Amino acid sequence: MVTVESIATRALSQAERSRASAGGQVAAQSTRSRKTSALIPIFVFSLALPVIFYIGPTRLSPYRLVLVLTFIPCLMAWLSGSVGRTRLPDIFVLLAAIWGAIVLVSTHGIDKGLQSAGIFVIETFGTFLFARRYIRDIFAFQRMVRSLVFMVLFLLPFALYENVAGSPILIELFGKIFSVYDIVGSEARFGLRRAQGSFEHFILFGIVCSSAFALSFYVSGATAQLGGRLSSGLVAMAVATSLSSGAILSLVVQAMLIGWDKVTKSVARRWGILAAIAIGAYFVVDLSSNRSPFDVFISYLTFNSDTSYMRVHIWHYGTQSVMHHPIFGIGLNDWVRPSWMGGSMDNFWLVTAVRYGIPGFVFMAGGFLSICFGLGRLRNLSFQVAQCRKGLIITICGLALAVCTVHLWDAPYVLIMFLLGSGMWMFDPGNRAAPVSSAEGTQSRWVTRPRL
Repeated sequence: MVTVESIATRALSQAERSRASAGGQVAAQSTRSRKTSALIPIFVFSLALPVIFYIGPTRLSPYRLVLVLTFIPCLMAWLSGSVGRTRLPDIFVLLAAIWGAIVLVSTHGIDKGLQSAGIFVIETFGTFLFARRYIRDIFAFQRMVRSLVFMVLFLLPFALYENVAGSPILIELFGKIFSVYDIVGSEARFGLRRAQGSFEHFILFGIVCSSAFALSFYVSGATAQLGGRLSSGLVAMAVATSLSSGAILSLVVQAMLIGWDKVTKSVARRWGILAAIAIGAYFVVDLSSNRSPFDVFISYLTFNSDTSYMRVHIWHYGTQSVMHHPIFGIGLNDWVRPSWMGGSMDNFWLVTAVRYGIPGFVFMAGGFLSICFGLGRLRNLSFQVAQCRKGLIITICGLALAVCTVHLWDAPYVLIMFLLGSGMWMFDPGNRAAPVSSAEGTQSRWVTRPRL
């Protein structure tokens, strides 16, 4: 005889099976989404290889080879819309690449300019698209961060050895087999050699290491707090081995933003308040000092007065060059300056404006700003996705300020474009789902039966 209790029991059992099946599907979907491309760690580690080689007149390196081989597939994926719809950062980065190519070809002609233009497009827009295609969810982003942090930690013992022994051991080891970067002068600070690591200059090594600081703090810390904090401390140590004011500035800015985030957790519009404080400080310095805010900024962010003095002159003559060539810039030609000044221009934003004119600067700066402000406006994010966003924005802000005192080229420049593209997945709501474990996807098998 069928009773009410037996009917309720069968109904509950069927509901449990349905929930378990749905939970299993969610867990399976989550497991599938964890599969990320092996090209992510390959590309990140290729940035740290000091190897160079030539195919005809074109100088290549491992990271450039990866970008050349993946450029067409990434471009087709972007044009087809399979990596999400086109957004404002895509337009800015594309315009920066196209405008730079136009300037290089028009200034240097087809023979010399076309090759430089091709490399510029691949390193700018190709890198951005590479990140767009292969970092499409939180799992791929976390894998990218782990690869970047591991790369920095791998370089740390070699950098410490270089500080003490005075020789860039990695470049020397690779140089026994391959063509490698030149070893820069053995400039010492505080009795130590500045670590060059496996990059072309001390400053570039420090900037690359600093790019992993906030990301390791937030993205690693979201799942393993102790491990994230420990890796952040080791990353900071790697930055310090470069003994570079620009790299340390990036580290300090990121640390200050992290501190502000922790202290003002419950304050509404806290980032707007911080921006107002920064703008107010600028005007206070401008009104109270007989020097420009830039001069004051530079004088306090260099290790010696000679470097500060030279960077002020670089700013003066660099901005004059921009005013004389405001639209098309000067390309790769030498800039006008006194004979006693060197040719190095230690300011990424100024170099961009000098080479590619004001439009080139606007497009590049627009890419940075549109990503930071666009990600900042996103709402209803899960905790882990919000941590990824926070770490990326703070990293970009720290690097954007640090490159006011250093120029970027080759691998460090490519790394920054890669980081800009690595956050584009957050704009697509379908990619922002929080990771779901099998335990979270299934319901408990213990169900209390209603008393009838």
